[in-house]
Amino acid sequence: MRSDKEDKARRSDTARQRNAHADELLDEALRETFPASDPIAVDVPEAHGVRPKPARPRPSPKRKT
Repeated sequence: MRSDKEDKARRSDTARQRNAHADELLDEALRETFPASDPIAVDVPEAHGVRPKPARPRPSPKRKT
């Protein structure tokens, strides 16, 4: 049978391990998003020499005769 001290120590070690793992995950996420100061690209620039397709002209309304 374990004493209360042993149970508390084991729970404390488990909590420390969970916290350490969470810290590692947060550090990895931070590294993946570095540098955070770069703005999000709202508009994607067109490639050099590529022109967008012109919009199709609307059909002219039919005249009543």
